[in-house]
Amino acid sequence: MSTRFGAMARSAIRPADAPTSSVGKSRPPLTQMMAGVVLFSMGLLIIYMYQVIDGLHREQEDMRLQLNALANGRYHVPDAPPHLIVPPRAQFLDSRGGSAAALHRLAEEASAKATEDRTLQGKGSLLEEEVYPGSHAVFHEEEDPEAAKKRRLMGMYTTGTSAGVGCFELSDAAANNIDVSSATGCNSNICPDCFVTPATVSQAVTLTVTACSSAKWLRGNSRTGVWLYTFINSHATEVLTITDNSGTGKTTYNVPGGSYVTAYCASTLGTSNRLYFPSTQMPTLTVDDALTLSAGNFNAGSSSGTFTTSSGTNTLSGNVAIAGTKTFATGTGAVTLAGATTVSDSTAFTVGSAGSGGTTTLYGNVVVGDTGSGNGASITHNGNFLQQDVTGAAATFTTGTSGITLNGHTTIASGKNLELTSSGAGQLTTGTGAITLNGAVTISGSNSLTTGTGAIALNGDTAVAASKTLTVGTAGSGGATTLYGNTVIGATAAGGAATLTVNGNMAQGDVTGDAVSTLSTGGGAVSLNGDVTVAQHKNLYMVQTGTGAFRTGTGAISLNGNTEVTGSNTFTSGTGAVTLQGSVALADNVPFTVGSVGNGGGAQFFGTVIIGGSSGTGMSTSLTVHGDVAFNNDNDGTPKTFSTGTGAIALNGDVSIAANKDLLMANSGNGQFRTGTGNVNLNGDVTVESSKSLTIAQYTNQIVCTHSSSEVANTYCMASR
Repeated sequence: MSTRFGAMARSAIRPADAPTSSVGKSRPPLTQMMAGVVLFSMGLLIIYMYQVIDGLHREQEDMRLQLNALANGRYHVPDAPPHLIVPPRAQFLDSRGGSAAALHRLAEEASAKATEDRTLQGKGSLLEEEVYPGSHAVFHEEEDPEAAKKRRLMGMYTTGTSAGVGCFELSDAAANNIDVSSATGCNSNICPDCFVTPATVSQAVTLTVTACSSAKWLRGNSRTGVWLYTFINSHATEVLTITDNSGTGKTTYNVPGGSYVTAYCASTLGTSNRLYFPSTQMPTLTVDDALTLSAGNFNAGSSSGTFTTSSGTNTLSGNVAIAGTKTFATGTGAVTLAGATTVSDSTAFTVGSAGSGGTTTLYGNVVVGDTGSGNGASITHNGNFLQQDVTGAAATFTTGTSGITLNGHTTIASGKNLELTSSGAGQLTTGTGAITLNGAVTISGSNSLTTGTGAIALNGDTAVAASKTLTVGTAGSGGATTLYGNTVIGATAAGGAATLTVNGNMAQGDVTGDAVSTLSTGGGAVSLNGDVTVAQHKNLYMVQTGTGAFRTGTGAISLNGNTEVTGSNTFTSGTGAVTLQGSVALADNVPFTVGSVGNGGGAQFFGTVIIGGSSGTGMSTSLTVHGDVAFNNDNDGTPKTFSTGTGAIALNGDVSIAANKDLLMANSGNGQFRTGTGNVNLNGDVTVESSKSLTIAQYTNQIVCTHSSSEVANTYCMASR
């Protein structure tokens, strides 16, 4: 080297044809020696750095290859993963493009080795993949159960955003747009084939890989063929979304937290700049944990197999359609339809079977049919119908405007009403059976209540509004009104009095087997404008301790039963004639008075008057007359007589005997006729019966004859004798 440098130095300072002279050799200068050492050391350092970088790159590619094998389902048997048979170890910094023949040779050797292994261990398969453009690796996939225990190569990447990292860290942003075709696409550096979310992620991240078909390779070279990208989501919950700029038909891949995905990109094959994610079609698929479908369709239409879910909750976030005549059957657990449910036209919805149907609970509104013309539908309910209130609010039941038919008994709960809209003209028509209204019935406004000709039973209190009338029938044609309970007219409060007017007969009857009925009025005057008849054996009573008066009209009063005035009460009649058509008896020691002293009216007895009794001893009484006594004949002239008992009769006043009337004493008796001390005028003949005498007792005065001497009487009584 020193000779070459010396020649170069000499050629630089003198022409080739210049004369030369021999000069003795000497030691090089110290500066040249130091410069040589530095240059040599730098060369060694550069060589070492290239070896390190190349080794890291190869290990990175080995790990990518294993990850690709895992992602593409190389495991035909879970216990026998693939392993690298021939590592793609080329000479240091050999051209990647010229190693195809050598790799094919290595593949042939590996195939021979695989054949030998199959002879010893069983069946296997040989796989060859391109690790990076122009470089291939050969894998042997064995079915040996012990293969899992053999050594497997791993991929290990450095992460970050600086140059030379194996896996580029994305930024904590909603959108990461990376152009892998640019030499400065990843933080001013060429992008690796691996992308990972950063240590801190506060949101869902979307990574758009742009121009992957023109992606840069090491040292800025463009790629050819196909290559693999790895996308890792290291966050626990946030989603990493991977997409590209290939246009229509591109795939958007969501990588959930704590997982990764790989995708291929081709330089010229297929759609430009398209990321090819793992195939969605495989022979069988077993998922140990969860399966999430973020987009696209789940289609098993070409399969005749069954679809069995796990025993956990299964959520179908999109529409579910059951094609053709296929059915949908659930288990015996509860089925929840969280969205609107539509049954196709002319299709029935059946719950259970006849006689064994389960309870159907509808928590929302139920609409049957539609309001459009011809869109009405019917509800047929074969069984009981029960509607309940929602806590805190009363539930209502509303029908259409057409007729409602209730074929069975209908009961309205206690305290609830059956209402017709007050502003409408609707009618309430019942059947021919009994109608029971257990609550209050109100007919508003000027509306009326009209019943049929059958009997109407009002089982509850019935109130007629103020100033309203209760009319039974029409004038002259009213039916009988029977009130089995007490009837109250008016109220006891001030101003609550009311009048009962009966235009006709009023009859009150007893209840069979019960106490006799009574009639009680208020404390006011009671007017009986017609004849009042008290039934046989019944009494007309006034409260005995009261001071109320009994007053009749001017018509005749007939007391067909015994009439008694109790205690010290009196009986006073009017000024009209009082006719007592039956025997009148006064109680013992009770006087009978007609009028008052000096003002008594005449007492006329058309029948026999008996004073005292004759049936026993001591029953005779006396008659005292303070006034004149006149005994008259009948109007037909029949003379009447006056007879006394055998006792003495005292006539304390003058006694006149009418003309032509006699004062006779029985001629067969021994009764005496005695006068007072006054003058006794015998105006008629006095005859002393034969054998009877007229004795003039001793008397001091003479008998004076007042007649004249010429009269005939002079024969017997001579004047001045």
